[in-house]
Amino acid sequence: MPQDVRRVVTGLDSKGRARVLMDGPSPHYEDRPSGRITEIWSNAESPATYDNAGDRAIWPMQHDPEPNGTICRVLEMAPGFEIPADTPPEELLALAKSVFASMQSDFVPTLESVQRHPSFHKTDSLDYLAILSGRLTMLMDDDEEVTLGPGDVVVQQGVMHGWRVEGDEPVRMFAVLIDGHPAK
Repeated sequence: MPQDVRRVVTGLDSKGRARVLMDGPSPHYEDRPSGRITEIWSNAESPATYDNAGDRAIWPMQHDPEPNGTICRVLEMAPGFEIPADTPPEELLALAKSVFASMQSDFVPTLESVQRHPSFHKTDSLDYLAILSGRLTMLMDDDEEVTLGPGDVVVQQGVMHGWRVEGDEPVRMFAVLIDGHPAK
């Protein structure tokens, strides 16, 4: 299922002319049983600087952008990845805490969040999410569910949410996360 993501990064040469600095598969990816996350680029300042010729993907991967920063990534989610329905809530909680900790996430799962869905979480970021392929259902706090397909774009404003892959096709999503402050 996972596919390499070609990353083309431009910049300036020593004479101030535009050139391609990197062109090839991003080497920054993590395979998980539920799919793959590929890191493309990040920054830790606003306004962003772009006089850096080095690789700015955050690695190892982290779930949330740096203060005043952004993260650009591609997520691939496998169909049919399910945690057995009879898994005790305490085991779900331990699993979710382990997964989010491994991603250096600021989010700490609770019994309530994992009982809603094991992927239920939130980030303190403004996220632009574009579905490239597959069908995905976004689960919301109020039990609303929105099914998304190729071409759909979500603007997610720091809210609790979860994901469920629909059908037999993997989901591929392009995401840009922008550091934000929680709504008051």
